[in-house]
Amino acid sequence: MHTEQKELNWESVERLDWHLWVLAIFLIFVLGVSLLGFMFPAAFWFGQELPMETPQRAFFAFFVLLALVLVYLLQRQARIRQLKRQLFEAQAAIVVAEREATAEAFLALPGTPQFRDALAMEFRRASNINSPLAEVLFKAPNISLDTLGHLVKHLRHMVRRGESLYRISDKAVAVILPGMQLADAASFAAEVEGRAGIAKNELEVSVTAFPDDVSTLAELEARIRSV
Repeated sequence: MHTEQKELNWESVERLDWHLWVLAIFLIFVLGVSLLGFMFPAAFWFGQELPMETPQRAFFAFFVLLALVLVYLLQRQARIRQLKRQLFEAQAAIVVAEREATAEAFLALPGTPQFRDALAMEFRRASNINSPLAEVLFKAPNISLDTLGHLVKHLRHMVRRGESLYRISDKAVAVILPGMQLADAASFAAEVEGRAGIAKNELEVSVTAFPDDVSTLAELEARIRSV
């Protein structure tokens, strides 16, 4: 829809620009014809006594000059329109490439098997050293892949060393936060929501923490599956 709106705006600008050029060419044509009309009597009716038909030569010279100017203006306008169209197509291609690259940032994340392995490893480590562990799930079933890619970019800038991102479905991203308690994980999720630029009714956030919410790995996985 965004690309279609740009196309409509481009067509509107093109129409306005073309209308201005038509008006300018029309005014030049009218002024030229008017001047030729004023010159015609002097060149053909009242200039018979002048030597070597100088008024007629001036008349035809001005007529040729006017025709050349109009042709030149039309050629330049056509060339400008062609260049503007090429520039717009190049800009549209850049936008499409950026959207594809952003979507690729989401698709390139490790998948569900890697997430389960990492979650089990971090849970064993947290339970052995009696350390907290948090997991945040961001789910957006109604937004595009490039929007999810923007969310991933924000998450990459916010996660710290030891924290990791995973794509657990085509519309969800999970973040494993070792050493983070429930309150800190909730603050992290709220900050992500504020930076992502996604409407709250389109982004579902679920925060689960050990040992605040769950006490076993099975409970943690069951909580994630339920969400």
